[in-house]
Amino acid sequence: MEQERRVGSGDPWLLTAICLQSAGLVSPLAVFLFRRSELAEHLNVLGAIVGEASLLLGVLIASSLLVARARDKLPAVMLCFLGGLMASVGLGVMANTTQLVTFVVGGVLVALGCAPGLLVHRVLLASEARFADRFRALCWYWAAVSLGVSLPLVLVVFSVNSFVAHLWVGALLTFVGTLLLGRYLLVHDEDVEVEPVVSRGGVPWVRRAYGLAFAAGSVVVGGADAAQGLLVGEWQRNTTQTAAVLAGGAVAAVLIGAFGPAYHRLHRLSGGRRADAVGTNLVVAGLLVSLGALSFTYIGLIACWLVAGGALLLAVAVLDASLFASLAPHVRRRVAARQVLWAGVGAALVALVNALVVGGVSDQFKVAWVGLILAGVGWQIRRFAPSAREIASDVRRARAVTMPRRVHDLNLANRPLLAVEQVSVAYGSVQVLFDVDVVVNEGAVVALLGTNGAGKTTLLRAISGLEPTIGGRIIYAGLDITKTRPTWRAAMGLQQIVGGETVIGPLTVAENLRLFGYNAIRPTNAVVNSREANALDAVYELFPRLAERSNQRADTLSGGEKQMLSLAKAIIVPPRLLLIDEFSLGLAPTVIADLLPVVRTIAAQGAAVLIVEQSVNIALAIADYAYVVEKGAIGYSGTAEELRAKPDLLRAAYLEGLAHALSVDQ
Repeated sequence: MEQERRVGSGDPWLLTAICLQSAGLVSPLAVFLFRRSELAEHLNVLGAIVGEASLLLGVLIASSLLVARARDKLPAVMLCFLGGLMASVGLGVMANTTQLVTFVVGGVLVALGCAPGLLVHRVLLASEARFADRFRALCWYWAAVSLGVSLPLVLVVFSVNSFVAHLWVGALLTFVGTLLLGRYLLVHDEDVEVEPVVSRGGVPWVRRAYGLAFAAGSVVVGGADAAQGLLVGEWQRNTTQTAAVLAGGAVAAVLIGAFGPAYHRLHRLSGGRRADAVGTNLVVAGLLVSLGALSFTYIGLIACWLVAGGALLLAVAVLDASLFASLAPHVRRRVAARQVLWAGVGAALVALVNALVVGGVSDQFKVAWVGLILAGVGWQIRRFAPSAREIASDVRRARAVTMPRRVHDLNLANRPLLAVEQVSVAYGSVQVLFDVDVVVNEGAVVALLGTNGAGKTTLLRAISGLEPTIGGRIIYAGLDITKTRPTWRAAMGLQQIVGGETVIGPLTVAENLRLFGYNAIRPTNAVVNSREANALDAVYELFPRLAERSNQRADTLSGGEKQMLSLAKAIIVPPRLLLIDEFSLGLAPTVIADLLPVVRTIAAQGAAVLIVEQSVNIALAIADYAYVVEKGAIGYSGTAEELRAKPDLLRAAYLEGLAHALSVDQ
């Protein structure tokens, strides 16, 4: 459930600081991805840049895993503040040296300083009370990340070709964001990261987060070389034009992330529908990446990649907003660290495959197959998320449980409570009930008699909705319920008891009784607590043995005690129609003698009782009316007095069949 209390990420200073710091921290990424030749020329080491990039990626992943384990050492904002200072110093060192060793030291400082931000930034922003606020904050965060990636490329478009200037801009953004975090620390001393869960996810977001991280790393980092090669080689674009296209995709993501929450409806989705939206955006983004790579026109490539950037950002923002708020505080950093790990694995895997496996293939196909990874992850997320139609069905099903309570107290006006009219039931191709007619009035006990396999239990299951009918109709409380679901019938006051199977063995007797009345007796206030206590007192008064065993596990009870516990359901939640299957099966005569008055008590309170019983003597001792079922049809019916007056008829019916018994009786 959503908590109304806000927990801190709504502070505009915190949001601004995180966005500025994140933009500065990711700015070196574009330098390493697209400016490696200038960087190598500047350092005079053409062959070491790829190795250094791999080293820094390893340091980043390792430091992220360490930060995940250091959750209790420093508050989250303090950790980001220290990491930002370290990263801004590292960026300054990288921008101010031509020595490879010094440059590597600066890169290590940046990697170490980035780790807290990668793990903690999203956790802090996901501490909003409402999903709409979390989603909006995460959209702005990822827009800032996209801006940081695009900034060096945009500067190239405006003829600022020096990567040293790009690094200084990144250092400045990081330092300003870090100063704002310091201001936040001076005003607030609470640790926002340890706030409790603010929502519960309806779907397994963690697995989806790892898959999305792998796919995003594959496309954004692993496919960067192939994308640049495609623009330079296939389309013969110069450095400025290449930077413009790549920056365009990132800027589109910035605009969609910044203004998207104002016009789309993703913040109104929940549970499976939200996961479905994430998967759809990823499928669209992946297919557009592949389609743009294979496009026959340059305009088609640009348009596809612009839309793909925005779709990917929305998917990531929705998933992060759902993920971290649904996790316990002590596992949030751990999950974020594994996301970084999976993103690194995806980037390294795609880079290796493109370099070693498909190195001679056109850059078009190198980009296209990477886009299919993103689409595949999106398809998996959609595949294992309930569809919108299923969600709507769940809502209708939940409403169907409660809506029939409106007709629970209808005045029948001399009509029977239950009328089974010409009902037929089949198991596959074998028909077991043939045009059965049964009538049960309120306050009456009606018995179904017959041999094993006659169809008595099947008739009860059809009445309760557990078996579909192939003909006839079932009228209950004046309504045709033939095609309604069992939950609807239960909500209308229809209960079925099946020889002790109502009991939940691992629970105690008292816990079973409270569970029986959970929907009707929910202990939320003093009045309801009083109702529950009164109901339990009534049960213990009728069944003293249950009172003696109230703290005993139900699966240790005897058969008679389990049947008592099953019948207690009708005392806790008084039914309007009670169906009892195999009432005396396996019970001792003394136990049966104790239970018979309870059935009459339930009927005396106004409920109708339909009971399946093989023992004629027991059935006629409590029933007002009886039906004899033979081979799936009603062979004889009459009052209990009439049947008790014809013992030979009943005896012959069980031994020789009703047709023979009736012919002899006549």
